[in-house]
Amino acid sequence: MANSRCRPFGRPFTRWPGALIFLALLLLAGYFHGREAAAGISLYDQLATPSRPFYLKLRTHRGPLPMGGVRGTLWIDGQPVGTVLTGVDGYGFLKYEATATGTFILTARTTAGDAESRLRIITPSTPVVFFEAETLLWQMLSRDQGPIAADVLAQIASKFELAYLCGPMGRGAARQLIRERRLPDRVILAGKNRDRFKQLAHRGVRIFAVVGSARFVAAARGLSRRAFSFETSPHARRVAHWEDLLDQLNLKGDAP
Repeated sequence: MANSRCRPFGRPFTRWPGALIFLALLLLAGYFHGREAAAGISLYDQLATPSRPFYLKLRTHRGPLPMGGVRGTLWIDGQPVGTVLTGVDGYGFLKYEATATGTFILTARTTAGDAESRLRIITPSTPVVFFEAETLLWQMLSRDQGPIAADVLAQIASKFELAYLCGPMGRGAARQLIRERRLPDRVILAGKNRDRFKQLAHRGVRIFAVVGSARFVAAARGLSRRAFSFETSPHARRVAHWEDLLDQLNLKGDAP
């Protein structure tokens, strides 16, 4: 890449009006998308490795409230794998153990509606780089980093397994951001606290690097080989610009 494309991460709020308007519209879109899904069912993306049992997860809703007592069947690539019954909190779980790697379509068919998500199974040796969705959104909107961020993420995805973790932003808004900005389309996992990282490690996922806020990287402390932040953090190396992240991940040299 040419050095002229490097744009240091300065202080935030450089493009307040446009960034905040777009952010508000994006979050509202995610909210109303969630409201539509709330009339039926939400099915969660999953990331795991073969021969490590884990739980497929769904949630049924009635408006903003959970809807328990819903029966349904989960399918993977058109093949039924089991049935679920949601509890009073609306959540339903099905224990599953993958036997092969790949990307699969996970489908839920219930009396409350149908939904689809993505099941990604990788080898235990596959290095995974996790990006915090909220930090990614803010970096692109507040500092006009969209084009170079998409280019960098594409390069990372060509050498590593790439996955997104999201919190309050919600999976619907995160998915819309990824599509609107033409970012690599990968699994979006709900939750980004320490329990989430411990769960991934227990599944045999190799957490090679995490990229996000100071709080995000702190949650992965001791579980991730490397950590990078756009903020000052005692638990991560601060990156000066997007191309610096490529250097730190050794993408301009040998793959890990």
